[in-house]
Amino acid sequence: MLDVSLLWVYRGRFGSTQDLPLYNLRGISLRNYKILSIFILVLSFRDKNNKIDYIIRSIPLKNNIMYKNLLLSVLLIFTCLLNNLLLAQEPQARYPHEDVNNWGRWGENDQKGAGNYITAELIVKAAQLIKSGKTFSLAIPIDKLGPTFYGSYKPLHFMETTGVDYSTIDQSPYTGDMKYAKDALFMSLHATTSWDALSHAWYGDQLYNGYPEQEIVSRNWGGARKLGIQNMKDSFIGRGVLIDIVAYMNDTIPKGYLITRQDIENALKKQGTEVNPGDMVLLRTGVVPSWFINPGPIFRYRFHRPQTGIARDVVLWIKEKQIAAIAADNMGLERQPNSIDPNTISPLHGNILRDLGVYIGEIFYLEDLAADCKKDGVYEFFLAAQPLNIPGATASPINPIAIK
Repeated sequence: MLDVSLLWVYRGRFGSTQDLPLYNLRGISLRNYKILSIFILVLSFRDKNNKIDYIIRSIPLKNNIMYKNLLLSVLLIFTCLLNNLLLAQEPQARYPHEDVNNWGRWGENDQKGAGNYITAELIVKAAQLIKSGKTFSLAIPIDKLGPTFYGSYKPLHFMETTGVDYSTIDQSPYTGDMKYAKDALFMSLHATTSWDALSHAWYGDQLYNGYPEQEIVSRNWGGARKLGIQNMKDSFIGRGVLIDIVAYMNDTIPKGYLITRQDIENALKKQGTEVNPGDMVLLRTGVVPSWFINPGPIFRYRFHRPQTGIARDVVLWIKEKQIAAIAADNMGLERQPNSIDPNTISPLHGNILRDLGVYIGEIFYLEDLAADCKKDGVYEFFLAAQPLNIPGATASPINPIAIK
């Protein structure tokens, strides 16, 4: 027999804990204790500031005096029901799969996802947007000085052969009177302006269109054997639309601002721009430019969090508009940390990439394009942003070119 004590566990804002006695139950059989203890750790309350947790848990006591299984069972059942009720009322960080599902839309073997929205007819139509021939690169420099997401290798540029080599060693026996310079680049494919492949992010054990997560293997076996970025090697060409959230906020967008669907719709209305099926949407948040404007170590230490990005309700807008891709001049499109589930990194990637098959572009540079759009009032353009043909890759560096 065991005695059981139910405790509130107070967790302070700095990680300190304090057990507050709630009720003592004595004389619990070991068998029933094992069965019922499965349900003990079920209730968790969190205040709005995420500073205090309250958890009901069980602790064996030393003395065996009386038997109160019935009271414990009733309390546990009540606890489970209350917890389920609270969880049902809490908004989830992403939408359920059935609410934002494009699986099977283009066939059970499809690997292009929303890239299928970009048709030959739409490309021809987008080409008619070219009026002046002005071009704008939307990429940051690929070097070690730019911003990268957590855990990504910064680009490292190595020289294999230099002019100094020829001045120190006679290379004429190998190259004659010609001289050459060669170099190499080592980097994470996500560490610069890039497209995420549909194999980049998921939840559960399935990728877009129901492909199992086991299709992503080590490099020796091919990397992403399904949904690699090479499936889009001849795409990401068509109509681009800039949605200038910074201008909509009168150039005073606060750090960590949560961009809602209403913000996007209001910005489009202010610009006089419409989004059509098959478009590639570019959101200007001002995050990436702030990295280059503020080189100080304190700013860069705090650069990632909080970070301006989209809210959950933008996912439904993406679905309804049937766009092919959405990119932003921030580190991952979404607001960081997530406003609903701060412990999960970029949960909306699950809805956008996995469920809808819509591509995500990251670390774009939109300042020059935005200045021109503001000047002429035209926020649509021909966009050429093809990825590199890297079989099995979960992303690709790009140099997107907007042409007006």
